[in-house]
Amino acid sequence: MKNYSLLFLFILGVLAVGTAQEEDPSRAYKKAKRALGSYNMDQNANSDKLDEAIDMIQIAAKDATLAADADTWITMGAIMLEIANSDYRKNLMGDTVLSQYPDAARKAYEAYKKGLGLSEKKYQKTDALTGISSLIGLLNNEAITEYQLQDNETAFHSFSTVLEAHQILTKEGEKSPLEEKQVKDAMFSAAVTGMLADKKQESIPFLNSLIESKYENPYIYDLLYNAYIESDNAKAVSYLETGRKLYPEDVSLLFTEINHYLREGKMDELTGKLKLAIEKEPTNKSLYLTLGNVYDNLFQKALEAKDNTGSETNFNLALEHYNKALSIDPGYTDAIYSIGALYYNKAAVYTQELSKLADDYSKEGLKKYDALKEKVNAEFDKALPYFQDAERIDPNDQNTLIALKEIYARKNNLELSNEFKVRLERIQNNEPNPTSYFKK
Repeated sequence: MKNYSLLFLFILGVLAVGTAQEEDPSRAYKKAKRALGSYNMDQNANSDKLDEAIDMIQIAAKDATLAADADTWITMGAIMLEIANSDYRKNLMGDTVLSQYPDAARKAYEAYKKGLGLSEKKYQKTDALTGISSLIGLLNNEAITEYQLQDNETAFHSFSTVLEAHQILTKEGEKSPLEEKQVKDAMFSAAVTGMLADKKQESIPFLNSLIESKYENPYIYDLLYNAYIESDNAKAVSYLETGRKLYPEDVSLLFTEINHYLREGKMDELTGKLKLAIEKEPTNKSLYLTLGNVYDNLFQKALEAKDNTGSETNFNLALEHYNKALSIDPGYTDAIYSIGALYYNKAAVYTQELSKLADDYSKEGLKKYDALKEKVNAEFDKALPYFQDAERIDPNDQNTLIALKEIYARKNNLELSNEFKVRLERIQNNEPNPTSYFKK
């Protein structure tokens, strides 16, 4: 019995020692304050004191009583601020060692904000606001760095935090380090990164604030168009139209308008827009290609409507603009393919008419059939060299291989038609053709 009592007392003694080793939250808070003070007295000699300070303040903040005291959070904010400042100085000196607290500035801000909310005394409120003011520059620098690294979601949150900090200072009657232009620039950056991070709804208030403050940047209207195009077409178009009126010379908005008309299939409206874009960028091959595509579309509509004059006019205009694109870049595959497709589609429409004459065995019917067949073959012959050139450049373009297979079948060249059938099946099975058939 005596031995069991001794064992019981021994266990209690171990537990007592273990409990004694647990840091008391109040003592931890005082140690954190002292460590921060030592660091501030001599940052070089006492650099290790920051680690002690953060360890101690984290213990203190877990205590319910201390967590309800503004001083705890203001102290945590001050420690995190010094860590953020230290990391910033190291970065300026080219130190590439990763920080143990890469989000120190943001944590400092959250601590100061919490401390401000708990402040009951004047000095607490003053200290919290001073800390927030000191952080704005660091937060803004972090946001810019994140944007440059294309970490758009993090950058959006950082820019939003900068603006929130500015609003807190303004609301409390304190002077913010940010000038009016810097505030607008931060709003613009928040909106851009928010849109890139697919946070459209969160970005819209920033964009509307920029419009209200008359921030001069046409991209605002481009962003608003993209923010609404999937949910409210009319509102998206209204922003686009407003932007085009305010900035008629802006090419980016013009291109957005062109793409909108393309999406809507409003081909007649597109020609004038594209001509205007070409005037601004006369060496942009894609603009000539797009205008060629518009005329190509109008040509096919006129051909189906039996409008011979309209079809011929639009055919020639399409061909003209495709050739202009090729004059800028002779190896422009899209333009080469488009010319081939232009002739091919013309032949295909004639082929439909040819099938209607196939059952007319009268002398006159056979004569019409032969004449139209010759016309069809002539158009396919015109298309062929362009598809051959397109295959030389890209042997794995599916549409090119389909066209070549069909043309050679119509020319009764079954050997070549089968060759391109095999090549087509190969890429459909995700096996690229190693070389082109038509050599350069």
